[in-house]
Amino acid sequence: MAGLRTFDAFPKTEEQYKKKSQKGGVSSLLTYLFLIFIAWTEFGNYFGGYVDQQYIVDPDVKENVQVNLDMFVKMPCQYLDVRARDLTLDNKLASSELKFEDMAFFIPYDTRINDIKQIVTPELNEILGDAIPAEFREKIDTRRYYDENDPNTQDHLPTLDGCHIFGSVSVNRLQGELQILAKGYGYGGFSVTPKDKINFAHVINELSFGDFYPYIDNPLDGSAKFDKDDPMTAFVYHTYVVPTIYQKLGAEVDTNQYSVGEYRYHKDDNTMGAVNLVPGIFIKYNFESLSILVSDKRLSFLQFIIRLVAILSFVVYIASWLFVLVDMGLVATLGPKWSLRYQPDITSQGILEN
Repeated sequence: MAGLRTFDAFPKTEEQYKKKSQKGGVSSLLTYLFLIFIAWTEFGNYFGGYVDQQYIVDPDVKENVQVNLDMFVKMPCQYLDVRARDLTLDNKLASSELKFEDMAFFIPYDTRINDIKQIVTPELNEILGDAIPAEFREKIDTRRYYDENDPNTQDHLPTLDGCHIFGSVSVNRLQGELQILAKGYGYGGFSVTPKDKINFAHVINELSFGDFYPYIDNPLDGSAKFDKDDPMTAFVYHTYVVPTIYQKLGAEVDTNQYSVGEYRYHKDDNTMGAVNLVPGIFIKYNFESLSILVSDKRLSFLQFIIRLVAILSFVVYIASWLFVLVDMGLVATLGPKWSLRYQPDITSQGILEN
C-alpha cells in the first residue's frame, strides 16, 4: 500500500533536478513594481476623491435673481438710463438701484476688444478658492474734484466723457433684458439726449448673476466693444444662465454660469424691425430650468479595499497567464533553452551523448 501511495502514472521531474531561470525572476519583479504603482495610484484617488458632475432639476424655486454689473460707457451719466424689462412686460427703472460715477472713459490694459473669451467650466478647487462674497463700494462724487471754472484744473484734469455704472439689480427670474439707453430714446421723457453725445462704446468689467463673487471669472468680464464708424450702434448680448452648485467637504457655493452670443446693429439697419432700432446696450438673459451639480465624492473605506483587492487580483491573474503564454511561445519557437521558467543544466548530457 505504501508503494501505491507514491505511485504516479505521469511522473514529473523532481524539484532537485530543476534549475529555475533568472528571466522569470525579472518578470516577477516587474509585476510587483507594477502592483505597487497601481496601489499607490488607488490610494491617491481614495484620499483625493473624484469630481462628479451631473444635471439636476433646479432644487430652489426663486422668484428673483440678482444681476451684478460693472461697466464703463462713453457717455456722461446725465444722459444714461438703465431699465429691466422681462417677458411679462414688467418695466423696472434699474437706475435707482445702480450707482453712476462720471469718469474719463478709457479701456483698461489687457481688455479684450470686440471679442469674447472662450467659455469653459471652471475647476471645483478654483471656484472654492475664488468664491469670496463681496459688495460694491459706495458711489464717489467725482464731479466735486473737477471744477470747469478753475483754470488750474483745466490743464491737467481729463474731460469726464464717460460714466461708470456699477451695482446689483434684482430682476424677476424670467426671460428678459437689461437695457442701457440714452434718455429720450426707447421711452418717453422730458429730455432727449443730443445725438452728438450718444456713443455706446463700453467696457464690461463684471457681468454675473446671483451672489456677487468678484474673483470668479465670467465670459464677458474684461471685454470692450465699440464702433468708431457709427457711435449710434446698438450692442446686443444674449446670455443663457445655468445655475451651478459646487460642493466639497461640506462647503457649498451656489453660482450661475452663462453662455453668451453677441451681435450689433446700426441705425440704418432695417432688418431688425423699427421697434428695435434704438441705440444702446441690451443684455438679454434667459434662465435654464436645469442646474449643474459639481461635487467632490469619495468611496467608503470598505468599497476602497474591495476595489483595490479586485484590481490587484485581476492584474496578478492576467500577468500569470501572460507569463505562461509567452513562455510556451518561446519554447515552441526557439527551444527549451529560451524558457522563462526553467533553463537546462549546462553540465547535463543526453543519453546519446554518453
